[in-house]
Amino acid sequence: MRILIISDVHANLYALRAILERARGYDYAIFVGDSVDYGPHPVEVIDLLKESIDIWVMGNHDNAVAWNVDCGCSSKMHGLSVYTRKSISLKMLGEEEIRFLQSLPLRRKIDIEGTKFYVVHATPRDPLYTYMHPTVTPDELKKLLYEKTAEGEKLIEADYLIVGHTHIPMLREWGSLRIINPGSVGQPRDGDNRASYAIIELDRGEILLRKARYDIEKTIEDIKKLGLEKSFEQLLIKILITGCIP
Repeated sequence: MRILIISDVHANLYALRAILERARGYDYAIFVGDSVDYGPHPVEVIDLLKESIDIWVMGNHDNAVAWNVDCGCSSKMHGLSVYTRKSISLKMLGEEEIRFLQSLPLRRKIDIEGTKFYVVHATPRDPLYTYMHPTVTPDELKKLLYEKTAEGEKLIEADYLIVGHTHIPMLREWGSLRIINPGSVGQPRDGDNRASYAIIELDRGEILLRKARYDIEKTIEDIKKLGLEKSFEQLLIKILITGCIP
């Protein structure tokens, strides 16, 4: 069983296509949220994800677009997020796409061939907003692994925890729990501008963090066609080229 894991596409169609092409032959696909904002292709990305993905959870940007609320993202990216949501996402998406985003679950607990997966965009404790950075300490990590239930806080039960949100690939372990962040498809922020994804070879218990080159210039060309304010346009382009937040 070969499982594809992707996150944070952010309306970058060419990056998504590159990963789906390179990773073809997978048996199951998990998307950890944030299909929209920043990029120029929100409609096309949602359509392609619908065709390609088995499990999809809501990200903070999906939630912001779905309900027209704040994304709760970092201060460095907040202005760009608000601007692109109003100038790209909400202008291009129709009622059908908005209703679809509204229908997405905050978390999914699934069993694949007897292996338990817990899928959430940010953390079990806070599904949309809190970051689980690669540098998180063991004590801090443990706190993030508790989910809030009607009976109170409860430590999650899973073999794999799949998260996104930071845009930085990560592999961690906490006891027998294996934690995977595949990084970002459309907005990498680890200093490598290639699209990020992960593969689980379930039969062997092997986790592979992978990168795929794509035509960044095509994404940049499509951004330039949108007529955005120059300061925001230039910031978007710089992030795509450098693979990090300036």
